Amino acid sequence: MTQRPYIEYSNVEVAFNRLVSGLKGVNLRINRGEFVYVVGQTGSGKSTLLKLLSHQVVATGGAVTFDGQNLGALSIGDIPALRRRMGIVPQDFGLLPRKSAWENIAYAMRAIGKSRGEVRRSVGKILESVSIGHRADAFPEQLSGGEQQRLAIARALINSPELIVADEPTGNLDPETSIGVIQVLADLNQKGVTILVATHDAAIVSMFPARVVRLENGRIVEDSAPNA
Repeated sequence: MTQRPYIEYSNVEVAFNRLVSGLKGVNLRINRGEFVYVVGQTGSGKSTLLKLLSHQVVATGGAVTFDGQNLGALSIGDIPALRRRMGIVPQDFGLLPRKSAWENIAYAMRAIGKSRGEVRRSVGKILESVSIGHRADAFPEQLSGGEQQRLAIARALINSPELIVADEPTGNLDPETSIGVIQVLADLNQKGVTILVATHDAAIVSMFPARVVRLENGRIVEDSAPNA
């Protein structure tokens, strides 16, 4: 029996208006537990492809399914539950500047209904999982770029997600710091978390080989396995 794909894009189109398209006839299958890089130039459709999964963008043609669920059939009320199943790491860190690292995670947990007890028990472990437990009391402006990105990843882990979607997580970081951030994601993948990373950082892709899906002008032009 053929394994049902965890994520599937079937002839997906995203048209922003009559003249501008984000994706054009995209067909892609991703299995549970994969690590996939989505690469391409700015404007190629990388972010659009990822945002379809969190319903930040809606397909105007074709279908996107996540764990067997047709995302195009979701109501507005279904979207929060969908997003709680995934960790979303945006292009900008999106941290709360007047809250410490510990408070950033605690605030996010309380916002989704976690109890104060759950917060107290979990925040330290989450920060340790991305190797910034020792910076729990620091405010975002006191953190390096790499530490801020790790904190953004930590925030994405509050629901123990089965999927992490990271949009250019190393875009503003130096090469050495970028390695540490991708290592965090690779370690999570080793624990069974499915990872999708949109990036234009060729050095990272070569240092941490994984499946590569390349986009050009909204179309997939390459889909290669590691070391293929």
